[in-house]
Amino acid sequence: MKQIPSACPVRSDRPLSKAADIAYIRLGRENLESASEYYQDFGLDIVEKKEDRILFRGNSSDLPCWSLEKADRDFLIGLGIYLHSSEDFERLKTIPGAEFLQNGRINSIPCVTLFDPSGLPVDVMYVPEEKNKNPIDPTEELWNYPGESRRANLPRPCESRPSKINRLGHAVFLKQEFLKNASWYCDTFGMIPSDIQILPESKEPVIVFLRFDRGEILSDHHSIVIASGITDSLEHCAFELKDLDEVATGREWLLGKGYHSSWGIGRHLLGSQIFDYHRDPAGMLVEHYADGDKFDNSVPTGIHLINRKSLYQWGENMPKDFLDTKLSLQKLLELWKGIISGRRISIPILIELKKVAEISPRTWIKY
Repeated sequence: MKQIPSACPVRSDRPLSKAADIAYIRLGRENLESASEYYQDFGLDIVEKKEDRILFRGNSSDLPCWSLEKADRDFLIGLGIYLHSSEDFERLKTIPGAEFLQNGRINSIPCVTLFDPSGLPVDVMYVPEEKNKNPIDPTEELWNYPGESRRANLPRPCESRPSKINRLGHAVFLKQEFLKNASWYCDTFGMIPSDIQILPESKEPVIVFLRFDRGEILSDHHSIVIASGITDSLEHCAFELKDLDEVATGREWLLGKGYHSSWGIGRHLLGSQIFDYHRDPAGMLVEHYADGDKFDNSVPTGIHLINRKSLYQWGENMPKDFLDTKLSLQKLLELWKGIISGRRISIPILIELKKVAEISPRTWIKY
């Protein structure tokens, strides 16, 4: 096997900060009303509704985690990140090009806006660890097992309602310059590569799952994922739910409302989440998940080959259109813009990635 290239994202010895969690995603939407209706059915609660912006939250915090903003097109506007160190926050304010907003962006908390190598605005906020956190319901669901009947004489009720979303869990970004962007998040926010996926032939790294470094405190296996792409865009966002029943409840509610499932229910391989994917009215993937892996900072980086099978342990076959491999005119235009602007884009890597993404792991199924 060819040696893995040294140009892989690595944890930084001296990051500029140690961020703690993903805070929010900002999306531009042409039709705010249809988007708002969808995300309420998806399980988010409205915090604030104005003519040009609607803010949503999960149950774990009163702070908004999802911002839909009136725009002339559907696109990603920005990302928000929390950190728990005021010293780190002050340090980030001194970075050349950083923009400080005393009144915050969407939650009235002062923020400093940085720009990742793709130009994406990243709002960073200092929030004390327990500020605005709501207690999570610790109630354990009773399950019957062979030889152990914990749910005796108690039928399990069937509820018809949207999912109860705990919080925004992670976001997956496609980037034309994979290594440059992935390294920026490691160097700027102290993120740790939990797992890296490489192409089977060239052995080039194309996806990295990044977690926040909170020392001995457990962090999600990934909060930000950077993947090689033809465009700089948001691939999907995922929201944490309590358990499998909650994932299934949300799925039934959305299907009953006439929305179509994109892929699920299944269990991922890297991160181990039970997942269910849907598409919002703009066509963007959004995920309900439960039971994801939690790591402290002692777990080393894993290296894995990438293919469709590496995305799940079990579940229905991944639909052909789940991974968007079509070369539209808009994608080719964005690719051309990136090349003429001087970005280091490897066409052979993108071609190999496209080929891998089009091969079904189940050989008896032909796309």
